[in-house]
Formats: sequence, C-alpha cells, structure tokens
Amino acid sequence: MISEISQQYPLALKLDRSVTFANFWADADQQVLQALQPLATQAHPNWVYLAGPQGSGVSHLLQACTAAATDAGFNALYLNLAELVLASQSEHQHDEGGQNNSQELSAYLEGLEEFELLCLDDIDAIADLPHWQEAVFYLLEKLKNRWQSRLLIGAHCAAANLSLSLADLQSRLKWATGYQLAALDDDQKVALLQFKAEGLGLAMSEDVARFLLARCSRRITDLVQLLDELDRLALSSGRALTIPWIKSVLDL
Repeated sequence: MISEISQQYPLALKLDRSVTFANFWADADQQVLQALQPLATQAHPNWVYLAGPQGSGVSHLLQACTAAATDAGFNALYLNLAELVLASQSEHQHDEGGQNNSQELSAYLEGLEEFELLCLDDIDAIADLPHWQEAVFYLLEKLKNRWQSRLLIGAHCAAANLSLSLADLQSRLKWATGYQLAALDDDQKVALLQFKAEGLGLAMSEDVARFLLARCSRRITDLVQLLDELDRLALSSGRALTIPWIKSVLDL
C-alpha cells in the first residue's frame, strides 16, 4: 500500500531532506532534541508525542528524525496525515458522513507497523474524523504488539487536548512521552532568523532581524519563507542584507 500512497498522494510522504537536526534552532528546545536524536539512531522501543504551535518546528523535527534514522540504516517512514486525509477526501467517493469508509482507510495504513521508526505528522487532522481515528487506533494497536516499535507523533496540541471522539485512541496517544516545543518570544525569533540566515551563508545583523519582525509577518513559517526569498534576491543582485536594500526589494 505504501507504493500506492507514494504514487497517488506523494505530498503525504514528502520528506524534505534539507531539514536536519543540525539546522533546527534548538536553543529553546534542547530537551526535545536530546530525546529525538536517540529515537532516530538507536534501536530502543519508544513512543514520543511532540506538540507545538504552528511554525514551531514540529514537522521539521519529524522529518529530521526520519532522515537521521534512514541514514543510520533503519527502515523509517514519514507520513503527513493532514495531506493524506485531504488527498483521499478529494480523490475518492465519500460515504454519507463525508468520509471514506473505515475499511478503505485501514488499507491506507496497512503494513506501517513494519517500519522500525514511524513518524505520523499532523494527527490533529483526524480530530473530527471518526473513521480515520479508528484506522489510526488499529495501527497503534499493531505497533503496541511489536516490542521494538518506535513511534513519533506530531501535533499542534497536547494529546489530552485533542478533540477525539474515540477515547481508546486518546488513551493510546497518552502512552507516548510528551514534549512541547516552546513558543518563541521576539528575542528568540531574532536569534532564529540570524541562525537561519547563517545557514544560507548570509550575514544578518540584529537590527535587520528586528526590522523584519517589525515590518513583516511574525509567524515563523512566514519569516523563514521570507528569508529564503531574500537569499534568492541577494544572490541574484550580489547585495548584502541591509535595511535600505530590504526596503527596496520588498517595497516596505
């Protein structure tokens, strides 16, 4: 079934190999990084539930963990449930409740328990979908019966706060060791921007970073995308990241 998912719903399995543990700004989340690195590289069974606000780096860390496990020789899979749900709902005939039937959903997840590390991202996406909750629950039951299973779940809220109608699934999710990524304050966002800029080979002063925070979206994902765009423009024009130049190219 994995081959079918990869052919029909490639975004659900899309692994960005450019994201790693090394390029995750971890100053505010050292404990999380210290927990995930052994999960990726050591064959010790463990379930981890990682929560964090939008743009905090949950998906980054799930993909970094998958990549690190693969590099260490383990059979690992990253699956974005939000992408899988969206693609399957637009692709297939729905039942009366507007969802695929439970037998079909179970087929999507068939055999995933065979992976040595399974990373399920955006579990929030099934909060209002009972059939999907049932399918994920049965997958976790299979994993529970495999003593060597390693599972990493990504979400935007703690397991106890998920709006799940299937209590048994909520109970299973609570088995996992929970970690919460910190929401960054302005000083930390400045440090993150400078860290990301350095990774792109750009020199960004504190003044420039604070200017971007004051004039642009403050969401981390938007800031990182903006930095990628500035990198492209700087490369094409040979200019440094100065406030006057940024004002000119972004029309601020």
